[in-house]
Amino acid sequence: MNKKILKLLSFIIILTTVSCREELENDLVSSPEKTQLAAKVTSGLYESPMPYNINVVYFIPSDGVARPEYERRVSEFMLAAQEYYRQNMYNWGYGNRSFGLLVNPATNRIKINIINGALPTSSYPYAGGGNKIQSEVNTWFAAHPADKTSDHTIIFTSVPTPETEIPYYGLGKTCFVGDNEAWDYQYFNQNTPQGTKAKWYMGGFLHELGHALNLPHTALAKSQVNTPGYGTSLMGTGNSTYGYSSTILARSSCAILNNCQVFSTTAKPTGYFYASGKSFEITSITSSYSNERINISGTYTANAPLNAIISYFVPGSPYYAPSGLASYTTNTFSTYIDVEDLYFTDRDYTFALQATFLDGTVKDAQYFNFTFVNGVPDVHFQLDRSNWTVSSSSQYAAYPATYAIDGNINTYWHSNYTAGSVQTDPIPGQAQNFPYYFDINMNSIKGIGGLSFIQHQGLVRTGKNIRVWTRPTTADGWKLQGSYVLENIKDRQYITFPQEENCRFVRITFDSSYDGQPYVAIPEIGAFE
Repeated sequence: MNKKILKLLSFIIILTTVSCREELENDLVSSPEKTQLAAKVTSGLYESPMPYNINVVYFIPSDGVARPEYERRVSEFMLAAQEYYRQNMYNWGYGNRSFGLLVNPATNRIKINIINGALPTSSYPYAGGGNKIQSEVNTWFAAHPADKTSDHTIIFTSVPTPETEIPYYGLGKTCFVGDNEAWDYQYFNQNTPQGTKAKWYMGGFLHELGHALNLPHTALAKSQVNTPGYGTSLMGTGNSTYGYSSTILARSSCAILNNCQVFSTTAKPTGYFYASGKSFEITSITSSYSNERINISGTYTANAPLNAIISYFVPGSPYYAPSGLASYTTNTFSTYIDVEDLYFTDRDYTFALQATFLDGTVKDAQYFNFTFVNGVPDVHFQLDRSNWTVSSSSQYAAYPATYAIDGNINTYWHSNYTAGSVQTDPIPGQAQNFPYYFDINMNSIKGIGGLSFIQHQGLVRTGKNIRVWTRPTTADGWKLQGSYVLENIKDRQYITFPQEENCRFVRITFDSSYDGQPYVAIPEIGAFE
């Protein structure tokens, strides 16, 4: 389903566990709480026990037609999806509820808003076509406000063949799927070509619907993939396993749905859902690794009440990012994951926290990166360097200081070796020789526990003796954190401060090199929490 996947993040993230394994075993069988339903909502022949209902649109390009029996097919798919989401919410202890849907009780058909497109099918391609369709749909709802029953919309685009290229992804609180008579839920349980097409469609349809309901990509713990009752996360690679093997919503997905507007069982004041201005930020973080487990804890600030904090371990692709609920108080959090629950141990990871607010808002905090070295996690969380500015007292024109923070170990900052050149700092007029300054401006005060270094990969001009100084503002004097000896190795290495230091400016004084030459070359310099 290559065209059916749009990398979404809200993350990013984008996208673990209070151990995924314990969390699943303890909570999958939780008893659901009874929910109090709001008064029935009606719209013509259609009704719903929920106050907010997903908008269902059937979009017909100007050169298209409504496909035969589209009302039955769309209704059957949506009602099956409603039951799937209900069962997952029930299993995770979030109540016997699903998203609202307006249904005609006499015919068991759902309310579908038919919108005729202004352009031919070819004008709504996969890339960019979603924005075009969404613009037309928004215009239609502006002219028909009574037909818009929530902020969440699914758009079925009529297509002449299953191979027709159309948008097939999530975009904000809207998702795009197709409709053609080749995709028919009535054949779902058949072991026939028609049944195969129905399964293929249903998996992708449920996945994209998840995006319209605020869900990012995420995975279950790797150790749960082959465990009965668990399996594959729908919002991971479950779009291709649904109908063939156990495919469920992750608990984190249901935690997000718990606050989603169309899952609300009671009406709220106008403007309650997804109110702007929410903030969520990690103010400190610590990490450790022992007994095959990564432990992470810290503090945070939020400007409104939360009812869940979700943690993600993202190995580049969010489809393989295990997620779960962190333990938290009003200003602290903690979480962990066992290495066996990660899908890869040979690449970089991003750790992310995501807050779910009572009004349905989902907000990411800043991200923290770590890596694996020889299969072992190195959980010194590197600070984001995208806003850093750096300079040095000496640099060769082709190897500037900025090369030390570009994320490429094959580029490097090199002190100036131009014949006859002299320094302006720290000793004006001195020939190129130690000491050399390397200055970092992080552009805001950060709490850092130390610095990281990667030496020249040819192990030439490698730094040896260094001193590190910090200060919070230019009005403050430099504070010496300590003198350190870097190792003459290719791997990333760390120097640790006596205690976490709140600073904006860092000065590294290079005092010597391993090869005895009066120069230094450093590919990467970073800082960690």
